[in-house]
Formats: sequence, structure tokens, C-alpha cells
Amino acid sequence: MKLDNLLGNARGTLLAALAVLLSVACGASANAGQINEPAVKGSYYEAEVPDTLDLAERGRWGLDHFLAIMRDDRNYEMPLIIAFRPEEVPMAGSTMDGPMVQMHGNSLGACQPKAMEAMAFLRLMTGSTKGLDREAKMADMMLSMFGKDGLHWVPGSSDKRWIPEPFVMVHGQGRILRAMNAWYQYTGNRVWLDRINGLIDGIDKIVEHKGDYAYFPVHGRYEGEYLRSCYVREGWKDTVEPPNEKFGEEGSLFNHQGHVPGGMAASYSLSNNDKALRLSGELVRFLTKPKLWADWEKGDYPMVAGPDHAHWHGHWHGHINTLRAILDYAVAVNDPRLMLFAREGYEWARQKNLGRIGFFEDQGCAAGRTIGLAVKLSYYGIGDYWEDVDLYIRNHGIEMQIVPEDMPYLRKLAGKNLNEETEKVLAKCVGAYAGRASKNCTFLCCSPHGNMGVFYAWDGTLRYRDGVAQVNLLLNRASPWMDVDSYLPYEGKVVLKNKEAREALVRIPLWVDKKSVRCRVDQREAKNTWFGQYLRFTNLEEKDIITIEFPMVERTELWTMETHGRVRTCRFKGNTLIEISPMSPQLHPAALYGRRQDFLKDKAPMRKVTRYVTPLVLKW
Repeated sequence: MKLDNLLGNARGTLLAALAVLLSVACGASANAGQINEPAVKGSYYEAEVPDTLDLAERGRWGLDHFLAIMRDDRNYEMPLIIAFRPEEVPMAGSTMDGPMVQMHGNSLGACQPKAMEAMAFLRLMTGSTKGLDREAKMADMMLSMFGKDGLHWVPGSSDKRWIPEPFVMVHGQGRILRAMNAWYQYTGNRVWLDRINGLIDGIDKIVEHKGDYAYFPVHGRYEGEYLRSCYVREGWKDTVEPPNEKFGEEGSLFNHQGHVPGGMAASYSLSNNDKALRLSGELVRFLTKPKLWADWEKGDYPMVAGPDHAHWHGHWHGHINTLRAILDYAVAVNDPRLMLFAREGYEWARQKNLGRIGFFEDQGCAAGRTIGLAVKLSYYGIGDYWEDVDLYIRNHGIEMQIVPEDMPYLRKLAGKNLNEETEKVLAKCVGAYAGRASKNCTFLCCSPHGNMGVFYAWDGTLRYRDGVAQVNLLLNRASPWMDVDSYLPYEGKVVLKNKEAREALVRIPLWVDKKSVRCRVDQREAKNTWFGQYLRFTNLEEKDIITIEFPMVERTELWTMETHGRVRTCRFKGNTLIEISPMSPQLHPAALYGRRQDFLKDKAPMRKVTRYVTPLVLKW
């Protein structure tokens, strides 16, 4: 039996549901101070920990970025693009609004809802109370855009060269639904659930129902990229069924509508809204039609029916989002065929480019989206991809984030554009995810998904149920049940500080020689009991300290990057990439993987931090 089947996600569901019920029973209403307040508040404490990868710190940077780019003068709207060299990052339909900043109708229509979802996750993992009032005003603004029909309408705006009348972005309906699912669980505020149910009613009326399936038409009343699939008051121009997957925005049907049923399946698990589950199933039955998978023009390998196995070619983000939506529905109705479909789609996808380190695409959101799919597959016991997640998050999943050490490079990029005003713009980008591997810009589509990838890995690091703590990733993590102090990649050492667990299961990475592992509970040598890749510790007591040690291993691996067809030598210490040779033109050494030589030291530095712990767990 899979370990994640044993532990499941029930403890998170129960805690989140209890918090929600308590808050709703107290009559929570929508206003600043409640709309974004947590239903369950955590606690803070000081600790000295290894100065190694700290996902909570990364999350704080991400949250600070979203707060910093909210425009008070635009009713808390966020810009779509911040380009350090604007001439290198053209965007059709965007409008310059200050140095380096480009506004776009796509922000409110689809991308700002992504940021809203990410902000709920980042609040949960960091406990940050910064900017709550402004965040609440932003949330109120986004909620005010719902119409009586339940749909999320974006006001027309001539200054953005967009649609001059109110419009509905199909992509955005799915994104705001996911955001509200997160905020409802986080706050317990009934206003979120009311909007969720209204939105599902509204979507049900604008999709085209056909037999046992449904789809969103792609022909609206306007022409142009991102415009053609928007719905307006007059309705759809044409409701013809899309003939293939390339029939959509950015050349991908999945990109703008594939993720929508996932949010519906998730909302069903929160509210038992039967319409949400029914509509999710109808959309999934369309999205899994063979005509939308594999190479729709040339077929697949001999003797392989690619559409049966979720083989695909094309838009990365669209396909990964769609696979996750299919998985969400499959779990909701316990459909093993669809679970297998999602698993095979992931395994097909991870072969692309330099997938070993999570470098699938040039944009910073690719690794984060894929981490989410891999973690969910692992949670539900459909596969075991913790090794993949460890490699993704230690490498491209964090390298694409803009961090304080990037500031000299960003100033150099800005060049002649650098002045006092643009310096402030650059500072606001710390915590964002780059829109290109050269880190010459940030996109509001990339920063949310990149930061959500950080959250997914943080959430997956430690799970707890019925007195059993399961540690899946050897990363720093504070929790009410057990703390994890990781010395990797400097030292092969992890220290677990028990609080409530009576048993612990700790996954050891594949590169570790099991015969070399030594364990202690307090100062007592402990016999190694293996359960697959997991060490098992039983009869634990409060304040027990488990120390696990093993030799660090350096290795080289040869991988061919699809983009350039050249063999690259990748030097790893554990699962941390130290260097690539020869360096890919896409991976600028000043921006990516250029500051990793310190990891070759054999002693982890220590630092004092404020840690935050919360018992609240979200279903995402």
C-alpha cells in the first residue's frame, strides 16, 4: 500500500473544515479585517536553524512582491508585466504605465486571480501580517466584479486597448474559482462560498452542453489574441465545437479553459455542490477526448495509442493545468482510469528539455505548475514523485525566483533606464518569478504559479495524521507536530524535533546509500527500519529529537537539452545542481545557477529565525 494512501489528506480536510464551520457559525461577513483573516491563527517562536533552503522565507518574499505591486491609484490592480528592458518584452495590447510597468486587461481578467490564490497560500505558510488592510481592499475590489449572473466581469477599459465593454475571460473564471476555494478555507468567511456557488451557476449557463459533455466556445465578439475567447453581454458569436487542442488562445484550447473543472471538483469537496461536480465531469469528458491529445496531425509511436496515455505536444502550461484538473475530478469521483491518465500525462511531460531539474520551459511558472501536479499525484498514492519534487524545488523551482542577490544583475539589465524611480521598481520585484530564463522581466502569470510551487513543496514536505508524521522532503519545515531542520546540501544530516507525533516516516532520497544511514533518537542509536524509501520511527515521545546522518554524494549526469540538442554535464551534490557545462544560452550564469559554489562546503551555516506554525491545512 502506498504511504500516502495510508496517511491521505484527511487531517487537513478535517482541520480546514472545522475552521470553516466555526467561522461560518460565528456569522463572518465581508469587510476589511475579516475577509482575509485566518480562521485559525498560528504561533511564532525563535529558533536557530541551518541556513539552507527555507521555503517559508521564499514565501515571504513572494507575498511582499504581490503587496508591493498593487496599485493604490488603480484600485489595487496589479500590472501584468515589469520589464527591466521594455524593448525586449513587447506585449500586444499592453499599455506602459510608468517606467518598466505594463498594464493589461489580462491582469484583472485572469492573472490577478492567480495572485490572489497564491497570497492565501503564502499567508498560511508564513504567518505574515504585512499589508492586510490593502490586501482586503484588493479582495473587495475583485469580489465587486461579480455580476448578478454569478460570473466575474472585467470592466472595459479603452486606456488598455482592450475590450471597451464588460467582458468575461474564460480562463479567469477558473482562476478566481481556485482563489476563492483557497480563501474560503483560510478564512471561513461565507462570502467566498456564496461567490463560489454563484460562479458555478453562471458558468453552467455559458458553456455549450452536448450529450454527456460540455465545452466553452472559443468565438467571442472580438478578434485578437486573448480577445477572441472572451464572453460579452451579447453572448457568443459562434458555439462550434473546437476540432482540436490547438484551437484556442496562445494556440492552445487547454491554456484558457483546461483548468476550469479542477476548481469545480475542489469546490465540491468543500461544499457538496452537486452542480459543481456534474459540470466538472462534463468538462473533463470533453477535455479527455482523443482528438485533443497526442500529435493530432501525425499520430504517435507505432503500436501506441497516444491519446489513451495522455501523450501530448504543445502548450506546457495548458497541458499541465488540464492534467491537474482531470486529476482533481478523478479523485473527487474515485475514477482510476482518469487517475492513470493524469499520471501518464505527467510522466510523459517530465521528459521535456532538462526536466531533471525542473527546467521544462523558459518561463518561471513551468516548474511551479509541475510541482503541484507531482505533489498531488503523490499525495493520493497514484504515483511516488517525491524525488522529482525534491529535484524541481531545489533547482529551477527556486532559481527562477528573483531574490535580493539578483539586484546587481537587474541594475545592469536596466542600464540607461536606471534611476531613482526605476530602482524602486526593481526592489518591488524581489519575490517575483521571472518571465524569461534571462530574468529580464516578470509576468503576473509566472509569479503566482512560481510562488505556488514553493507552497506546494512546503505543504508536501511534512504531512500528519492520527499521530503519524510523514516527512517526504528533507527541507526546513516548522509545524505543530514536528519540526524539520535540514543541513542539506552542505551536510547529509536532518534533525527532527518531535512535538506531537508518536510515529514518524522519513523519506530518504534515492542518491543516499541506505547502508550508510545512521540514526539516533535523542542520544540513543536507533535501528534502521525501512518501509520502501522511508525510515520508520515508533514509540516517539514529546521533545524527542531524531537525528539522521549519511554521507553527501557528488555526481555528474549527462543530459541532452531538447532546445539545443547539446549534451550537458550536470554536477550535483545530493539533488542540488551545482553547475551545468557547457552553460545553455538560456541559463545566464549571472541570473541562474551562478551562486552555488558555496554548497560544496561541508559545514552548514546556522542562523536565528522567527518560525511560524499553523494547524490549518488547505485542500488545493
